[in-house]
Order: sequence, then C-alpha cells, then structure tokens
Amino acid sequence: MKRTYLAVLACGLAAASSAAWSQAPQRPQIETKKVEGTENVYVFRNGNHQAMFVVTPAGVIATDPVAYGRPQGGAAYVAEIRKVTDKPIKYLVYSHHHYDHVAGGQAFKDAGAKIVAHKKAKERLAVLKDPATPLPDETFDQKKTLKLGGTALSSCGCRKKRSSSWWTSSRWARCRAAA
Repeated sequence: MKRTYLAVLACGLAAASSAAWSQAPQRPQIETKKVEGTENVYVFRNGNHQAMFVVTPAGVIATDPVAYGRPQGGAAYVAEIRKVTDKPIKYLVYSHHHYDHVAGGQAFKDAGAKIVAHKKAKERLAVLKDPATPLPDETFDQKKTLKLGGTALSSCGCRKKRSSSWWTSSRWARCRAAA
C-alpha cells in the first residue's frame, strides 16, 4: 500500500512539474539585450551561447561570433548589432580558440572588422582551415587593450595562454567574453 501511494505521488509530481516546465516562457533563439548599469554594452545570445559587444561613437567592438553549428549565426549576430547601431563594426575579438566561440567570424570580416585574438588561438585555428572562421588579423601574447571612441576594452590575463577575459571602461562593466 505504501509503495503504491509513493508511486502515485511520484507520478503526480512528475506530471505537475512537466506541465509547469512546458509552460515556462521560451527564450528566443537570437536575442540581444543591453547590460543594465552600463553605457552601450550589450549581450548577444544565440541559443545557449552568448557574446558581448560595445557600441562607441567611433564604432563597435564585438566578441565571439558563437555560430558553431549555426551556418548563419555570424550573420545573425551582425544583423543584431545593426538593429542597435549603424556604426561600423571595427573589431571582433576571439576570446579563445574553442570552436563554439569563434565559428562564424567571416560575417564580421565581411562587415569590415579587424579580428583580434591571443596568439595561441591563431595557432590552433590555423589547422582547421575553416573558410567561415578567418584567422585573426592581429594577435597578442600577454595583454591587449583596444581603444575605440573613448572606450577601452582590455584583456585581463590568459588562462594557460589560450583564453582571456575582457572588460570595458564603460562604467567598468566586467564582461566575460561569451561566458
């Protein structure tokens, strides 16, 4: 009797949680939101991946195209930036070499962006020879600061010389590129 009661209770709980889960609002596949408390810092989401971009008076600095498995993902990111500003995309930063972060950079290159990454990222991407993911135009070894339109975006250390976090001087909004 006790087992039957527990089995019925478990089934009831599973059904109730399933119904609640199915009614939860779904996040859109592509979404861009301004980061609260910042000046012109935005988070771009493509599914479960995210990146950030900063709009300055002189142009845009974007991070990680996050288009792995999404052939039009890089173009969708560029289109989202275009919804926010008509300023040129000056820089695309590859935070590190992992393909889920850097796939789709060609859309940014086509838009005129200069691609910046750690030198180890360039070394690791060179072997892929992926036409949708161009190699960086500029690399760095330890730290790098990009200055554009009164805003500075700086790397802050490289974990095992393959990854880096970036932050912007726009109210010191600490951002992890495609965290």
